[in-house]
Parts: sequence; structure tokens; C-alpha cells
Amino acid sequence: MAEKAVVVVDTNVLLNLATPVVDGRSKAPSGSDPLKALLTTYEVHVPTSLLGELTDTTGSDDLLSAAADLVLQAADQLATHEIDAQTDEPLDYGLDRGESECIWLANELAADLFITDEFNTTNYLFVNLALDDRNILFTTPHILCTLATYEILPREYVSAALTYYVETKNWDVQYVAQLRQDQLQD
Repeated sequence: MAEKAVVVVDTNVLLNLATPVVDGRSKAPSGSDPLKALLTTYEVHVPTSLLGELTDTTGSDDLLSAAADLVLQAADQLATHEIDAQTDEPLDYGLDRGESECIWLANELAADLFITDEFNTTNYLFVNLALDDRNILFTTPHILCTLATYEILPREYVSAALTYYVETKNWDVQYVAQLRQDQLQD
């Protein structure tokens, strides 16, 4: 059996992957579970503090809270790491503590992939700089397309999910269109 690639993800990635699963509206794609696909395909590592961020997000009647509940239900599939003692200060790139801890963890584990949803901000550039000059940075739309390429998720589901995220999360239309063209076309 082949080893699973080691992946470090930030909180928003897990929440974004869980959201269509808990969204009962007609615009939400159905028939697959992108969070489960990620957790069963890769060895997913996170800082322990991520679980606290998820817990802080629960307790409301909104989609974000429901997504956080779903991720917490699957938390036994996450490899957690205590990072507090390793990073006294967030990276000096304008990134928050959670992002800094994820980057530190990705570098420490020599992770195969680091997935973040900071692609609509300049933080994406800073995250890339902080990853020890390794080309391991992915976004949620990119990993969804990768899961479709390897037939872990149906292409039709991923295409519908990308449309859903553009409409509900304001993901960059041009970026998603380019990914769709490069990765989902036969």
C-alpha cells in the first residue's frame, strides 16, 4: 500500500470543505463529501490550536457553525501537533497565529502539501515565502481539482462545488475558471 502524502491544512480549508456537506440549500452540490475525501486520501496534520478555533466557531445556527461541528466529528482523522512552545510570535509577514503555526508545522514535517484559502489576499504570497522555498502550496479549489483528477471525487461534483464557492465565498472567478479549464477538461 502506498504511503499517503502528508498535508497540513488551515482552519478555513476544513470549514470550506465541510460547508457544502452541511448546506441543505439547493445551490449546494450534493452526492459527495469533499472533507471525507481529503481525510481519507491524505495524512492530514494540523496544529492543536485549530481544534480550539473550530470549537469557538460552533454554537450558532449558521452554516459555519454546522461545518465546524462536522469537522470536529471527524477530528479523530486529524494528526494534531502542539505548536505553542515552538512559535513565540506569529511570522513577521502579517499572518495570524493560526496561519503561522500551520506554516511552522508544514516546514517541520517537510509536508508534501500545504493547503490554505488565503488565495484572495496578499497573504498567499507571504505564505509561499514562509514555506522554506518549497513548492508545496495548494488552495482548496486546487485540491478539489486534484481529487477529481485522481477520480476520488466526481468531476461533475467538483465543477458544481467550484461554482458554489464562487457564488457563496466570492472565490476569484478568473482563478477558478483557469483551474476548471486546466484540471477538469478531458
